[in-house]
Order: sequence, then structure tokens, then C-alpha cells
Amino acid sequence: MVENLFRRTTFLVPDARAAAKFYVDVFGWKTWYDNELSVDWRFPPAAPDGARAHLVLLQVEDPKVGMLGLLQYLEPPFDTAVPTKRSKVRMGEAILVIETREIDAVHQRALKAGANVVTPPVNWKVPSNDGKGWIQLRSMSLFDPNGIYMEVNVLL
Repeated sequence: MVENLFRRTTFLVPDARAAAKFYVDVFGWKTWYDNELSVDWRFPPAAPDGARAHLVLLQVEDPKVGMLGLLQYLEPPFDTAVPTKRSKVRMGEAILVIETREIDAVHQRALKAGANVVTPPVNWKVPSNDGKGWIQLRSMSLFDPNGIYMEVNVLL
């Protein structure tokens, strides 16, 4: 058994099904869970106890890790306006890092699906974890239609 396994990241979105469609269309991920439920006010601490929500969980190739959650409050207790035309991340935001074998095709599908592409695919390098070499990447940078930022990479 693995101790302290990081399983998924969940984002609050105004429409869980529409948000999920972006990732299904662009990356080919599969819907693993799609249900309405009553939330416990503590998880996450955002709405009253028993508030209704719609949760969609998407699964990538690995059966235990690499899941993305999209949570919609059906009667949201906060402003659900989606930031538009973003070009920079903000303090405290998550950065999704996605590895793909088809970055140029992902780029085209992301544009078609309404992403705000900040940087189209470019080749670059970062120091290796041991500091003795370089990791060669082809990467792109974008915000999805809900303003969620991600870097998409392929190792060269």
C-alpha cells in the first residue's frame, strides 16, 4: 500500500458537464464519475451543509492517479463568473501539468474547444533533477474555458 498517494485535483466550475467536455474533447479523458450529491459543508468549506452539487471526475490512463474533478454547486454560494482573456496565473492557483505524445494535435483541439492559448508549442529545456543535465521538452501554455491554467508537455 502506498502512503499519502496524491489522487486528484478538483476545481470549482460553473458547469461541471461543460467543463468536463473540454478535457474529453482535447485530451480524450474518460468520465469516471458523474453524479449530483449533497455536500458536507467542510469538504470543501464553501457552501451550507447539504447543498446540492454536481461532481464529474475524469480519468486518464492510470487507474488510480491522474484524475481531474470538476465540482459545480447547483445553487452557488459565491460568484461564478469565469475570468476571460487571462494571460497570467495568480498566487495560490493550481497549475495542471499534462504530458502528451501529441502536443500539436492537442494544441489544435484546444483552440477549437475554446482555450485561451498563451504560448503555442515551443521547444525548450529545464535542468534535470540531479542538476547534471537537461530535460528537453516541447510545451504549450493555456487557460481552459473556465480560466484553469495548464502546461502541456512532451519529452523530446
